[in-house]
Amino acid sequence: MDDFTSSFPIINNRYQIHRTIASGGMAVIYLAQDLLLERKVALKVLRRDFSDNQEFQNSFRSEAKASAKLSHPNIVTTYDFGIDAERLYIVMEFVEGTDLKTFMVNEKVLNMKRSLYFLIQAGKGLGYAHRSGFVHCDVKPQNMLVSAIGVLKIADFGIARAMDTISRDERYDVVWGSPYYFSPEQAKGLPPSPATDIYSLGIIAYELFTGDLPFKAEDSLELARMHRESKPIPPKFKNRSLPDTLNDFILKSISKNPDDRFSDGNTFIKALNSLDLHFEKSYTSNKNPHKKDLLLQHNANSKQNTFNWSTILLSFLALILTGGLIPFWIYIIFSINR
Repeated sequence: MDDFTSSFPIINNRYQIHRTIASGGMAVIYLAQDLLLERKVALKVLRRDFSDNQEFQNSFRSEAKASAKLSHPNIVTTYDFGIDAERLYIVMEFVEGTDLKTFMVNEKVLNMKRSLYFLIQAGKGLGYAHRSGFVHCDVKPQNMLVSAIGVLKIADFGIARAMDTISRDERYDVVWGSPYYFSPEQAKGLPPSPATDIYSLGIIAYELFTGDLPFKAEDSLELARMHRESKPIPPKFKNRSLPDTLNDFILKSISKNPDDRFSDGNTFIKALNSLDLHFEKSYTSNKNPHKKDLLLQHNANSKQNTFNWSTILLSFLALILTGGLIPFWIYIIFSINR
């Protein structure tokens, strides 16, 4: 894929490219400066064979316009889109951090609180999109960005939907890229639904809580067969500390039949919040869990320090008062004796 950093440093006379953030089979993502609004943006330039596809161009424009209306803390905002030098591009909110997949690889196995924290944010973002009439179609951790303060944002809503116009043969090689997360109905070539996104989110939940995927194969066709036919190993078998309720929740999310899953992101979140877990309520807001832990620890230390100083001060005052009354009582005793 050609590199715009050397050939086309400014896109559409507005976006000044600084450096490459990521590169894949579908597109190259650059860090760029919006010269008009003077802000950093993520500029995603799509591959030329997508840009030359007129059907895809039409779908891309339609979906980009629609996705630009999605405004939610857990969804990457779409700012702009267009075509320059015969290449389609989309301008998105720049999120300083990394994608969830890289985060999981680097962390190896996430603790349960942090896993639940990410899962709740992803569910909220999808729930909002589903309420707005959107199905992502390509939910995977590579499309989830984690900011430096721990906020998760789902990316590529418009692009994923537009790519449904591409033929199925090409989808395996290019569009899906990593078919570990797609649903049985997608593997069968059936239309996606909100339950399709839930299946993919359930696969991510399985990976978050076990550090492993339920289905693995070298060949994408074999992966498709496994999604359609193979029964997953219960996540509790891979993580013995997993509560039974959470184990059942994940298995329901990745049911083969869409009707057996949670219908959309909203029912997914509602069911997740109703589980009998000891830690879910503390991590239902879009706050950094580590920052919250540190704040609680700081407050506890402050209270402890306040208590210690107060005790010392009161003891000192009592000592002064007691010492000051000793001469008085001696005087009283001698007076009585006389």
